[in-house]
Amino acid sequence: MLRQIPYATLAFATIALVAACDVGSTSVSNTPGSQEASGGTTFGTGGYVPIQLGGSDQGGAAQGGAAQGGTAGALVTPGADAPVTAKVAAVGMGKGFNLGQMFESTQHPPTVAAASAKIDAYYDKGFRVVRIPVTWTEVTNGDTLVGDPAVGDVNRNHPRLQALTQVIDHALAKPWLYVVINAHHETALKTQSRAAVLERLWADIADIYKGRGYRLMFEILNEPHREDSSAMPAADLRDMTAKAYAKIRAADPARIIVIGGNQWFAANEVPKVWTDLSGVGDGNDPYLMATFHHYNPWTFCGDNQGTYDDAWTDSDISGPMATMSAWASSVGKGMPVYIGEWGVGWGSRYDQFSCNNIRQWYQKLPSEFAAARSMPAVVWDDGGWFKIYDHASNTFANNLVDCISGSCDWDGTERFNDGCK
Repeated sequence: MLRQIPYATLAFATIALVAACDVGSTSVSNTPGSQEASGGTTFGTGGYVPIQLGGSDQGGAAQGGAAQGGTAGALVTPGADAPVTAKVAAVGMGKGFNLGQMFESTQHPPTVAAASAKIDAYYDKGFRVVRIPVTWTEVTNGDTLVGDPAVGDVNRNHPRLQALTQVIDHALAKPWLYVVINAHHETALKTQSRAAVLERLWADIADIYKGRGYRLMFEILNEPHREDSSAMPAADLRDMTAKAYAKIRAADPARIIVIGGNQWFAANEVPKVWTDLSGVGDGNDPYLMATFHHYNPWTFCGDNQGTYDDAWTDSDISGPMATMSAWASSVGKGMPVYIGEWGVGWGSRYDQFSCNNIRQWYQKLPSEFAAARSMPAVVWDDGGWFKIYDHASNTFANNLVDCISGSCDWDGTERFNDGCK
């Protein structure tokens, strides 16, 4: 085995103290003793800057520091009485994972046991954000999470909602772990631009979780394409998003809200849809974040694409990030951006994983390129074609989890080894 170690950036350190200024009063210490007391851990070779905010997190869990996959950053501890701005959250989130095909689909059982095992495993590897896709208005596991899909009223007594809430609470009880929930496979809602349904849905979700800590984030609508895969009209998405945003803000003025594009969440969608920020705070909301999904090029990243010996380049990785950064620094008025999904669908071709070309992709995208732009990167792990974690054995199925941190073993020395054929 040859251990391949790419360039590691310390980009998060450059915004650490700036981001800390976005949250109330702080106390800063750089002594090992204070770091240990606050639950911190070192960040690569860049050291650490623990920043403790007053109060304790809702749910009774005190927050401390966490490894950020070798990148440097600030340890910012939000309390129950200290909301976390989107900029501070972006520093803390670092690398993350999706709890894919569980609460939005039927591939894995939507249970606390199944979810918590995966959350614990990733958390122990230093991942500090979990995205939980949730389908509310379409049938999964026999029924919907709403009383009427044409209304969007959440069934607060639904057993699956109770399981979801327990999973959210399990994650929030872990120091420093951020949690993102969304509206995921809402086919009819998206196809028919059901603004009133999305509005009611998020009014209920915001009310249900308004007592949770500020590390719980709301992503309004995942990949808003029509049933025929065409894009939702930008005007429709903006109108629907604005209505949902208003309901969330009425329940909680400081909950982090995430907005995105109008089809597959590609990077180039956001600048076309969000030509200004009217309807979502007009650029004056510090608790707003943007997202996109990074499967570029799809001919390499996608499932059922043939062999995985594609000669992708660094520009394939950096291009979508540059697009989002340019929008965020102009129209977005400095809004932080996170990559909500990325990955390679290797399992659609291979039973066992051993492709170095894919390993290098998982090394470079988060640790080298996303970190340089201070973009949290949340890998898509569905336990299937994009598998990293194996639900049957409750262990990692391959070493891609280590590649994400920037360093992992290869099979031989060649990028295009036999495992990519």
